[in-house]
Order: sequence, then structure tokens, then C-alpha cells
Amino acid sequence: MTATVAHHEVESVFETLERGFGERISPAYRQALRKATIPDRLLVSRDGPQVVGTAASEPARMTLPGEVVAPVAAVVGVAVLPTHRRQGRLRSMMRYQLDDLRARGEDLAVLTSSEARIYQRFGYGPATLASTYRLEKRDLSVLVPERIDLSGMAVRFVERDEAERRFPPLLSAHQPSRSGEVSRLTLGWEDVLGTDTEEEQKDRFFVECTEAGEPVGYAIYRIGRDPGTSGRVLRLVELCALSDPAYLALWSYLLEVDLVGTLVTGHRPTDEPIRWLLSDPRRMVPLRTGEHTYVRLVEVAASLAARRYFAEGELTIAVADRFCQWNTGRYHLSFGGDGTAAVERLPLEGAADLAADVSVLASCYLGGLRPSALAQIGLVEAASPRALATADRLFLGPVPPFSTTSF
Repeated sequence: MTATVAHHEVESVFETLERGFGERISPAYRQALRKATIPDRLLVSRDGPQVVGTAASEPARMTLPGEVVAPVAAVVGVAVLPTHRRQGRLRSMMRYQLDDLRARGEDLAVLTSSEARIYQRFGYGPATLASTYRLEKRDLSVLVPERIDLSGMAVRFVERDEAERRFPPLLSAHQPSRSGEVSRLTLGWEDVLGTDTEEEQKDRFFVECTEAGEPVGYAIYRIGRDPGTSGRVLRLVELCALSDPAYLALWSYLLEVDLVGTLVTGHRPTDEPIRWLLSDPRRMVPLRTGEHTYVRLVEVAASLAARRYFAEGELTIAVADRFCQWNTGRYHLSFGGDGTAAVERLPLEGAADLAADVSVLASCYLGGLRPSALAQIGLVEAASPRALATADRLFLGPVPPFSTTSF
């Protein structure tokens, strides 16, 4: 039912994606997809000669707690035709793909999902949250603290070709600073910058922030009509800043854009700090908060050893993994003062401090969820309150994990 794509099937894959997601792919983007395709990572599900399902993966890097940047497999382009749902095709592709990732030695996988509850049955857990915000920006400003000097900051417009050259190094430099950040995939910049066509560039704008002439951040936005009013809206596609002054300079600029009454963000961190410097913090209204990236521990032991932890101690975790049985077992973790953990696989039978499904462990993995909170609703079983307190100290990160990129 599932196999890697044949050369002559690539166009059929694009048609499956269009029909599965209900959105046509522009000729320019289709051409970019052809160039970016990695044939031995592109899977298809067939009904006779017809391609009716597809799933792919691409090598990427993700920042783990402790500013560890690790290789991951980014799962993309997962779709099954509406005419072929509930036939086990998605399950078959997930089975093939996870077996393949394990054979490649890729211990972690990450994806974003168009709907909730699709991927937990395959061991993925929601691991980062994101929020969108609406700001009525008339007479709204950033009250910059005296201790932050913006005198050396400048914001300037750049054209798309310059943004394509100058923005990627800035995002790459930002990535290690926050747990959960995933490197941008091959076609990711096409998504945020738009293809180089008049139609896609007519409402897009790119600004770069510099300090003493050196680039330290950027913002990408679009301007259009606000369907809820007769005015215009600025839609923030992406903002990246390498310093606190750059962050404040870019937000100050966005709130000063003329002839725009409303600013609506794309996905942003749930702890977006700019709210506390607005002249009226109540004008920043959350529109939606929800899960953003999902994590899969393909190899539990290697994944647990890869990240850093925030306390010393020991913990034994019993992991249930129905979809990848090779992970089911007990894992003893010994945490040193340098944040590293020694992970030992134990026999299946025996005592454990915590017990959880692999998808629940994945949700805690990036440091955004407290195991004790999940224990309150029955997703984590603990041998004692002390074990839960230890797990909270070890796993919980200093800031919520977040990924600037989508894929």
C-alpha cells in the first residue's frame, strides 16, 4: 500500500496535495516543489496505479532544552484523498516512515498538523504552543525603558531578493536561543517571502533592522483590507530579532506604519513580552492559542540523552509505545550537574517513578509542560508526589518552547 515515489508519479503527488488540502498550488511553487523533492523520503499510497496518499520527510535541526541543536526529521506533505479516507492509508504511511527514520538513525521527528488529534495515535505529542494577537494600533506605542538604548538602531526596507539573501542567516543565528526552534525547510522561505511574482509581491513588505550598520533582525508583513471594518490591516508574517533593542525597534516600527488601523500577527510565542511595554496593554488581544509543533521520540533513550536538564537527581520512567514497540520499556535517567543525563534501558518489569505514553513524554520533552499538570488529568502516573516534583524540576524549561517556522 505504501512505497517511495516513482519518478513519473511526482506530478500525481502534487495533485493529491491539492485535493487533500483543498488548495491549488501555483505554477511557481509547483516548480519549487519539484526541485526540493527528495525521492527516497517521499512516500505514496496507491490505489492501483493512482496516487491517493502522500507523506514526506526532510532533514532539519531543532533546538532542544539547554541550547542543544540536534538533527530531526521534519514530516511534511501528509495527505490522503477524501475519497480514500478510513482505509488505513495514513497509518500505513506513518508505519513505513517511522521504520525508515529509525533505519536512518534519526531519533526525533517533528511536524505541524492542520487538525488536532490526528498524530497522537502514532506517538506524536503536541510540544509547543503558539498564539495569534490583534492590536488596534491607533495612538498605540512602545514605551521603551531608559535602560535600553535604541539610538544605534535603524529599520530600512529591502526588496525580496535582498531579503532572501539577508534574512536566513539571521533566523539561523536566532535558532539556538530558544527550545523548540526548527530550522527552516527548503521551501520555507518561499512560503514567508512569497514567490517572485507580481501577484504574490503586491502586498508584501520586508524590513531589516540594523545596529551600527550590522543586521540584527527583520520583519515580514502584508497589508490588506480588514474584512471586519472598512480600514486596512497589517498582517505580521514573521519577526526575528537577535537582541532586545532590535525586538523593540521592530515592534516600534510596526506600530508606526501609516494608514493601517489594525495589526494582526501570525503565530507568536505565548509569552510575547511586547504587551508589557505597550502604552495600552489591553489593546493586545489574543485571538487564538493552540498547539503548533508535534514531537515524536523515534528512539526514546537517544532522545532523552540528547537534551539538557535543569536539576540533579535520578528518575525511572516507564514508557508505553503501542505504535513503535521497540520503545516500550523502563528508562533510568541519572542527571549530572552539567545538565546531561545518562540513560539506561532496564528490563520491562519493575518499579518506575513515572509512567506515561510516548506521546505524553513527547509533549514534556521540550520543556513546555509540567509532568505534574498532566498527572492531574491522568496522563502521567507517578509513584509519589516527590517523583512528580523531581520530574517538574528536571524537564521544565526557563521559557515556553516555540518555533518561528511552520512546515
